[in-house]
Amino acid sequence: MKSIALLILMLAFGYVQENAKVRLNAYRAVADHSEGFYALSSEERNSLTHTLDVPNFIHELSKPNLVQLKWGLSASILLIFFLLDALFLKVSALPGAPSSAPWLVLIYIGVSIPMFSFLFLSQGPNSSSYAVSRELLGFLQSPLPSLLLAYTPRLLKAQLPLFPYQYK
Repeated sequence: MKSIALLILMLAFGYVQENAKVRLNAYRAVADHSEGFYALSSEERNSLTHTLDVPNFIHELSKPNLVQLKWGLSASILLIFFLLDALFLKVSALPGAPSSAPWLVLIYIGVSIPMFSFLFLSQGPNSSSYAVSRELLGFLQSPLPSLLLAYTPRLLKAQLPLFPYQYK
């Protein structure tokens, strides 16, 4: 029952965080296509973007601060999902089964390497390498890593192989 409640929490958090990032990206798109937008007062920015539901402090940020906010938000969400994934694995583990946490770390590292590689290769938010990087980030910012580790062994009726290094 705990694992189902945690999965629902993960899905709800995923919806909220994706909605927040979509709104922030929409705000940045309006700002980047409106000449002199960043020189406007926060009230004028609010009137230009009144259809976007963003917190008021967003209207006071400069372009570099908006970019920092976007990446800080993404990094924070990634960390929160890692913690939720680890908690899900702990809650859904079978009694006596070895910890799946090292495999979770391996998945995050293994997906992060190509994700950052494609990100650094990207020419901008419309490039195909950026799109691949965004999809990989979306995978990590979802319950999929922990669901794969928790339920694949059960479906195959076999345990995950022992990881050479275990947490104590």
